[in-house]
Amino acid sequence: MDCTTKLFSEFNERLSKVCEEFADQVSSSEGPTESEMAEHFKNFRSYIEQQTEPFWKESKEYLDGKTGEEFISNLDLDALLDAFCESAKIIDDEATPYPLVSALKEKSPESSERLLKMVLDTSWEPAEGEDENEFFVRFQPCVAAIRFFGADEYEPAMEPVLTRFCSFSSTQEYIADSVKVMMLGLGSKGVPTLIDFMLNRSDEEISGPYEDMMIILTHVGIKQPDNEIYQALRAGFRRMKSKVIAVICIGDYGDPRGIPLLKGYLDRNVHTIDRETFYEALSAIRRLGGEINDIQDPFHDFTNKVPKKDQGKK
Repeated sequence: MDCTTKLFSEFNERLSKVCEEFADQVSSSEGPTESEMAEHFKNFRSYIEQQTEPFWKESKEYLDGKTGEEFISNLDLDALLDAFCESAKIIDDEATPYPLVSALKEKSPESSERLLKMVLDTSWEPAEGEDENEFFVRFQPCVAAIRFFGADEYEPAMEPVLTRFCSFSSTQEYIADSVKVMMLGLGSKGVPTLIDFMLNRSDEEISGPYEDMMIILTHVGIKQPDNEIYQALRAGFRRMKSKVIAVICIGDYGDPRGIPLLKGYLDRNVHTIDRETFYEALSAIRRLGGEINDIQDPFHDFTNKVPKKDQGKK
């Protein structure tokens, strides 16, 4: 085992312990509720970073007395990129250790250019007969690279990464998550590109990876609200094939203009809407601050019932 592999393996062990400690902080006689877990895990990333940071400042005998931070900062670009790929395959957590991120950012844009070439030269699907778990491990450097483009705010990655992402009819969740992290890192810089992909490059009915464009745009907009984003989400809502995803996005975005939009949709589709979409719409309207007492209930779960269609008098 070389020193780089030993360093990342040792860090992964420390990381596992910290993650266990974090999870153990949530306790109750009957186990944590879903809301308790959601609230607790808001602090997950900051807790992990805070608790693992000292590891990189500890001197290691196998690094000739250097700290992990010092060792990484002294690597040339080729060795740094090799270390980056090695860490992605070893470390369980999805985040790249901060010394690697810092060192790569110092060598930007060349570091991002090299990583983008790697991402585009690599197949995003298992080869014929390849075990999916083996592919997952092999693809982790690309996942880490896509996430790094966000940390580096490397705008040239947007177009080719999103184009490749949207070329599949469906994608793996871990790839979609990495694309989301990239676009969140780019923030408002990525908004025009996201809107272009969602509204101009998709089919008339938005589906598949293009749905992810709406989800990502929603999360970018939560951090940096903008009227252009709301108007795009509104247009996407009308064209989205899976309305339940669109409903959730409108509710999560938080603009109260979504209340009449959702109520109007419910009113027009009261006799055809599916149960899941109906209840997600109610939840979204509540989150936006709207009232739901005036909404007709097609499933007869509330007091306000849906009038039967006029069958005409006999």
